[in-house]
Amino acid sequence: MVRWKFSDKFRSQWIKVKFYKEKPKLKDAERLSGVRFCEATKEAIVQPVLLDKESISCPGAQYAFGWRPDYNHQLLDTCQQKRNTQRLVVKTMISRMPCLKDSFNYIGLNTEGKPDLVMSYMAPEDIMSLIKLYHNIRGRNLDVSLCNMMTICGGIAVKTYLEKDVCLSFGCDDSRRYADMRRENLAIGIPNRLFNLFID
Repeated sequence: MVRWKFSDKFRSQWIKVKFYKEKPKLKDAERLSGVRFCEATKEAIVQPVLLDKESISCPGAQYAFGWRPDYNHQLLDTCQQKRNTQRLVVKTMISRMPCLKDSFNYIGLNTEGKPDLVMSYMAPEDIMSLIKLYHNIRGRNLDVSLCNMMTICGGIAVKTYLEKDVCLSFGCDDSRRYADMRRENLAIGIPNRLFNLFID
């Protein structure tokens, strides 16, 4: 399993993320309900998790995964309240967040088979080692665009999948609270096309 290859080489827990069009036939995956995506990543450390539209309570994750393609008043209200900023600013930021246009119906976390990406919450020094490998093998800098909204669902899972490149995030208020993303950690996502850079 890719998760264990990464965990063996780098000092952290790795979460495999797999997008499905059809409901997969999985033996041990637990279907969660009423959770945030970032919260579900914490649960996946213990047991494989299967998510669908009804599983996710967070309007930001619903938007990021294409399950609510038009950001609605609930999402705007939630983001505006958390950031205490103008509604137009929030609307502009949300419009620039990566989201799946052709949505998937299910998301597996640490489920069987090769994932679309892996993600982890890591110390900056450990991420530095990963980026050094990236630089040495690819011969170019890693361009990073950071935002503090929908950071794990949109900024890691969706962005890594869409851009097919390594993505980093400092997290957001929800991921720090619900995903056990510690104050000394950053989030990182690695797409499956780059696995061999780090684990071969």
